[in-house]
Amino acid sequence: MLVTKNAAELCVLLINELYGQLPSRIFADLLSRGRSTVAQLAQHTSLNQRQVRHGIVVLIQLNLVFHYTDADSGVTHYEANPRAAYNLARTGKILDMVRSKYGQHAHALVHEVLLNGHMRISELVEAWEANRAASKEAPNGSSHNSHSHVTGNGLTNGAKGVEADDRNVDPSDLPWDTLAQLLAAGILEPLSPTMYQPSQDLRSAIEQEVMADYPIGIRGSRQKDEFDKKVLEQLRAIQSASTKLKRKLEGYFGAGPSSKRRRLANGSTSRGFGGAEARFLLQEELDTAVRVNYDKCTVELRNLKLERYAEDAIGETTAQVYATLLAVLGTKISRCQGDDPVEADDEHGDLHGGPRVTTQEVFEQLSSSIDVSSGIGMPSRGDVVDFRLAERIHKYPPRLQGSTLKDTLEEGEEIVGSDDEDYDYSGQGAFNSGLHGSSDVMPGPNGSGEVKTKAKDGVPTGMQRLHQMRQHLLVLAESRQGFVRHCGSRDFGEWTVDFEPLIQYLKHTELDTLIENRFGRQGLRLTRILREKGKIDDKTLPTMALMKKPDVHVKMAEMEMAGFLDVQEVPRDNNRAASRTIFFWFFDLERTLQRTLDNTYKSMVRCLQRLDVERAKKKNVLAVAERKDVQGMEEEKLRGDVYKEYVEFLELEKRLVGQVGRLDDLVAVLRDY
Repeated sequence: MLVTKNAAELCVLLINELYGQLPSRIFADLLSRGRSTVAQLAQHTSLNQRQVRHGIVVLIQLNLVFHYTDADSGVTHYEANPRAAYNLARTGKILDMVRSKYGQHAHALVHEVLLNGHMRISELVEAWEANRAASKEAPNGSSHNSHSHVTGNGLTNGAKGVEADDRNVDPSDLPWDTLAQLLAAGILEPLSPTMYQPSQDLRSAIEQEVMADYPIGIRGSRQKDEFDKKVLEQLRAIQSASTKLKRKLEGYFGAGPSSKRRRLANGSTSRGFGGAEARFLLQEELDTAVRVNYDKCTVELRNLKLERYAEDAIGETTAQVYATLLAVLGTKISRCQGDDPVEADDEHGDLHGGPRVTTQEVFEQLSSSIDVSSGIGMPSRGDVVDFRLAERIHKYPPRLQGSTLKDTLEEGEEIVGSDDEDYDYSGQGAFNSGLHGSSDVMPGPNGSGEVKTKAKDGVPTGMQRLHQMRQHLLVLAESRQGFVRHCGSRDFGEWTVDFEPLIQYLKHTELDTLIENRFGRQGLRLTRILREKGKIDDKTLPTMALMKKPDVHVKMAEMEMAGFLDVQEVPRDNNRAASRTIFFWFFDLERTLQRTLDNTYKSMVRCLQRLDVERAKKKNVLAVAERKDVQGMEEEKLRGDVYKEYVEFLELEKRLVGQVGRLDDLVAVLRDY
């Protein structure tokens, strides 16, 4: 994978920050020179082969390199995995997400796996028992370095490793039901040998194996299609084998309507699956190695980002309903950017959109603590609500800028305009019923039958609560951001989220904020005009922007020097005189986004470099604070001036790491979501 200089430097700094100089030195050489053998790495890094092998083992244990052994020569080649190295900056966010969604026990399990890269389930049991014993021996329930831990922003404050910070867990046996829930949700995934192979090498090996069935080669389009089908089937078989344990468990922890919810001892939510059953099922898989599935974690982090975005744009209650819908939808999504041909046949979606959920599925997952009656205004008496407009169903997703839907249409289909051809009649009676009047009649779930419901003591009935939740979903569907799309059959009230146009809107928002902060409102106005209209000559632009011509030229030149705008010169004759030349200004969105992403990497690198400089300045203070007899009692053991310098360093470190976390939010929007 090709990466920029700043991205490569960031990956090396992250590995050096967490695991030391030797692995980072080898990883830097793999990034700069590409695929290499042990002998080549020893030559390029000036290390002996024993040191290189030790560093390679650490990188393999942490899933930071791919390796592939040539069947003919028997030589193993190693290749850097920069995406996995960058994920080290997101460790703290993943742990915070796991704690809030799955509980403290899940946080402890995922943290243990993150520390070791990957672990067998039997090793995870041993580590849990060791942590339990340590928590009993420690007087305060913790024995870690106070300034060497994984922070909420994802980095570790300490350059020589990570110390476990979850020894204060409940002193009980390993929570098998929590581990099973993490495996069923995809947060943890079983590790297979093919995951260490580069995707292109794995596909090449399968193609060579399939080619054995064609001794005289592939002739004709029919054999070519047959060959591609066999390769795809083998790739799917490999993927299916790696998800066998997940499919076995997700029947118990899935979000289907047939499962019943129950509360675990640690506060997380499970579904009809006892700890004894989970233990029996997982004890048959004790030799299975598991690791953290960063793709699934990115899906969960994207849900949190969209929930906060909806809360800022609409309101808290609507955002909570949106979070529930995203959680149900997330059980059907394995990665944010689903461009893998192996997963082309999405069983949960259709041709014109991704996976869908019904109103009933969202309602069953909605927490009873959410007051869905708030956050939605009622129409005043005499006002008529056009239910056909409110319940409009959008069959097709919105178009992306610069794309068309015609390529995805089958024969006989046509593009439907903004006024779609169908409506959800299940909500028609709600506008004429007791929720907006005095009647107590509500339509049935499919709009055909009528169910009489009355509220008692101000507590809404089930149908009233269901209708109120639908109003929040309709608000989300009618928002200009397009948080939700009302789609599918009107009998089931189906909903989906078009992530691609929604994330594109988020990218534009982040870019507009950056341009406004740097070039002011005038710069933002000019870039929006160019983004919408395309190329515009310098004589027309001042009129469209309602600005003076000198002001436009100054601002455009400033933005061109910064790399946000470009100009194309079109001479009218062969003399190429400036007076006879047309200057077309344009805004290249993709290149600007890539440049912004690379500048974000550079900012993260400078934050980490500044952190190293500050550590070098305070090395004497940190050496005293890292002593075992001082850890946890710095305020009592250190002198006044030494303790003051130590506190100042911790505050500066917190700011730098926090800035890296905020920059990572921007990277996630521009690259990962």
